[in-house]
Amino acid sequence: MQILPAILAQSEHDFKTRILHRGLFTCVDVFHVDILDGSMFNAMCWADPHVIGQWKNLPNIELHIMAHNPLPVIDAWHAAVPSLVRVIFHVEVARPLGAIIERTKHMGFEVGLALNPETRLERIEHHLHDLDVLQIMGVTPGKSGQSFVGDAILTKIRRVRSLFPALTVSVDGGVNAQTIDDIVTAGAERLVCGAAIWSSANPEEAYKELMGMVQ
Repeated sequence: MQILPAILAQSEHDFKTRILHRGLFTCVDVFHVDILDGSMFNAMCWADPHVIGQWKNLPNIELHIMAHNPLPVIDAWHAAVPSLVRVIFHVEVARPLGAIIERTKHMGFEVGLALNPETRLERIEHHLHDLDVLQIMGVTPGKSGQSFVGDAILTKIRRVRSLFPALTVSVDGGVNAQTIDDIVTAGAERLVCGAAIWSSANPEEAYKELMGMVQ
C-alpha cells in the first residue's frame, strides 16, 4: 500500500514548503503534484517546472495533469525536472489518448489515466494494456478538502478489481481517516491524500497515522 501526499499549491512558497517538507521527505516515496490550468476545471494552481527544477534534492514526483492539452505540460516537466517518474492525465481530455500515452512512455515515464466520478470504466477499456495505474477520482477535481463522493466510487473500485485484477488502482480525493478503510477494502492499492495531511499541524504524523491504518 502506498500513500502519496498531494500538492495543490497557489504559490511558489506553498509548493516548495510541501515538496521539500523535512519530515515527509524521509518517509514518502513519491509526491503527487496537481496541475490545473483552468481549461478542464474552474481552478488553477502554481507549479512552474522551470523554477521547481532548479531546487536541489527534489523527491520523486508524479504529475496529475488536469488540463485539456497535457502534452505541453509533460514536455516542460520532462525538460526541467529530472525526478519526474510518472504522469497521470484525464481520460476526459479532448485529445487522442493513445498518442499521449505513447509519447509519455517514449519519454521514459510511467503513465496513468484518471477518471472523474461520473466517467464510466468503458472509456478506458482500449487503453488498459498501456497503463501503469488507473486513478479513480473520489471527488470532482479542482479543490482540495472536498468530501468523498461515496458508494458510487466504492462500487467503481470494486468493479475495476473484478474486471481488471492486474491493474494498479489509485484513489484521489476525499481520502482521510474516516474513508480510508472503505476505500482500501474496496480494492484500492494507492491513495492520494491532500487535506488529510496538509491540514494537520504535523503533516508527518498525519501521514504516518494514515499509513498505520492500511498496514
